Amino acid sequence: MNNIKTMALSLILFAAVIGGLVWFGGKNGRSQTATINNEASGGILTVKEINYDFGDVGIKNGLIDHEYILENASDKMVKIGEVSTSCMCTSAEIKTGDKKYGPFGMPGHSGASRANIIVNSGEKIIVKATFDPAAHGPAGIGMVERAIFIDTGAAEPLTLTFKVNVTP
Repeated sequence: MNNIKTMALSLILFAAVIGGLVWFGGKNGRSQTATINNEASGGILTVKEINYDFGDVGIKNGLIDHEYILENASDKMVKIGEVSTSCMCTSAEIKTGDKKYGPFGMPGHSGASRANIIVNSGEKIIVKATFDPAAHGPAGIGMVERAIFIDTGAAEPLTLTFKVNVTP
């Protein structure tokens, strides 16, 4: 009888852990708000979607991209310094009005990483993430998570992430 109670308790605990993983893991791609406060300038960048899920993408489908919208929600400017990505298979481009900056990539694998962009109060910018599902060849099949790092002089860089399941 004691074994049955132990087994039942183990199954309930296992189900709770799996349920928690599904609940919290499923939040990627939903609207989330992040705020990065730049102590140096006093400006604040906000983004409603910090995580994006591309879902299943074929390795031969070509480049895919997603646009994150950031806004300076303060009355002071924000200066974007360096922009980089977590892997050479990912690049980032920043658009402000009719100007484009980038592409930015993984440090040591691409051109300049210094953006030197001023985001004025109330201004919105677009950060376009581009991912190449074929960059790693057949070894790159499966779940992939990548990031774009945006340095504003805050204690931590603003980190935008995405995941994609690369299929054959």
